[in-house]
Parts: sequence; structure tokens; C-alpha cells
Amino acid sequence: MGYGERAIAAVNWQSLEIQGGTAEDLPAALLALFRSTTDVEAEQVWWKSFENKVFAQNTIYGAAEETINVLLAALADDRPQHVRGWLLELLFFLLNGGSDEDPTLAERCRDQARLGLWLLAREARVSSGLEQEDALEVIEIIDPQRAALVRDALASSN
Repeated sequence: MGYGERAIAAVNWQSLEIQGGTAEDLPAALLALFRSTTDVEAEQVWWKSFENKVFAQNTIYGAAEETINVLLAALADDRPQHVRGWLLELLFFLLNGGSDEDPTLAERCRDQARLGLWLLAREARVSSGLEQEDALEVIEIIDPQRAALVRDALASSN
């Protein structure tokens, strides 16, 4: 069992909300994303389980904070590149949203993501192309100053 799976198991998902109900089905969706074997399969999980559930347009729901924690833990695991890309994409959408119902949720989500800042920096270093840019964009959202440091470090290592 990887870090992502352990992080899922540590959460009481039934107590968290998504659009239209509780997050009780979110663990299965996260596991399906982690275990997807193709980009197409991961995209199907995305549309069925995340889009318009944990986030909708620029709105995030209560389960976003714990989902961010799980996504960061999953990045610490050895995952296929297509899965890593979808994890970063989901982080990006969750960190760009806000909540009218809970005005502190967006900041709490960014605080949660800051705990994984250097994990995201490592992801930017070991990735290339779109995945690298996705990791840098997530870092930019949570800490623009550190994003500049990471970009400088990447530029000097090339």
C-alpha cells in the first residue's frame, strides 16, 4: 500500500462534502485514478468522479482539502507518468477554486499544498514538458516566490 492509499484510509470521507452530497465515493475514485493504466482511463475517472463533484468551474467543495493531502501523498509514490500528470492537474483545479459557503477553504487548501512544496519541486525537476509546467503552475499558486526559485534552479541545471 502506497502513501496515497494510506492517506485515503486515514480520512473520514463520509463527513466531507462534494457537490450534491457526501464524499463517500471519493476514495474509490481516487484509487481508480491511481490505478489507471492509460491516459484515456484516467480521463474517464476525472469526468465521472472529480469534475463537477470536488470542484465545479471555480468552486471547490469541502472534500478539496483532504483530497489535496491525498494527491500530494500519491505524488510521493512510484506512479506512471500519465497518473502523475492527472494528479497535478487535479491539484491545479482544486487550488484555483474558492468557496462562497466556506471562505477559508481556499486558503486552507493552499496551506495543505504548501506542506508538499518541495515534493512538487522534485516533481518539476524529474518531469519534462507539460508535467513539468503543471508542477510549476501548482507551485506558483501556493508560493510565487518559491516558484521563482524552482524555475531558476531548473534553468541553471540545463
